[in-house]
Amino acid sequence: MNKLATLPLHELLTRVAAATPTPGGGTVTAITGALGAALAEMVASLPRTRHNSLDERQALDLVLPALATARARLEKLADLDADAFDRLLQRFRLPKGTDEQEAVRRAAIVEATKDATLVPLETARVCADVLKLMETVAGAGNPAAGSDLFVAIGLTRASAEGAAANVRANLETLDDAAFALASTRRISATLDDVLHSAHAAIGALQG
Repeated sequence: MNKLATLPLHELLTRVAAATPTPGGGTVTAITGALGAALAEMVASLPRTRHNSLDERQALDLVLPALATARARLEKLADLDADAFDRLLQRFRLPKGTDEQEAVRRAAIVEATKDATLVPLETARVCADVLKLMETVAGAGNPAAGSDLFVAIGLTRASAEGAAANVRANLETLDDAAFALASTRRISATLDDVLHSAHAAIGALQG
């Protein structure tokens, strides 16, 4: 069970506001994406479609399971991000009194940093997939819920961009050029997809 997703809203906000490293920006990023996916699910679930056609209903029903799956994964990623960052902090606290200890500590930090980078990379990718699904919701969904979907698009795009910022922050400290290059290319491609789908969804919403 996802730990953070089961908390009452006030407790979750209080934990985020506390003077502790986690839950932090990465966790909030994933939660924001989950909220965007949930709003898109709501719009897609409404009984009325744009033109009340069977094709629109079928299109919306087709994307609903994918949106639910993405929302659940983003909920999980919120916990995974906090866990990964906590592990990274633990590696920084390893002893470094001898050359051998320092070497072990450095290697552990590199691996923990990679793990902490993979989580926001996936968060951004899931958000890109959600925005692609929102193109369908925007084109077929109830226009009366257009403002709801507009909020969903904004939340999901912000989530992806926040995840990208976390990726870049981790890569700045990472002593692994090959991993850094691959991750940079991956997040750049993902953000291209995010931008394209967000614009397409807004265009469909306003069309």
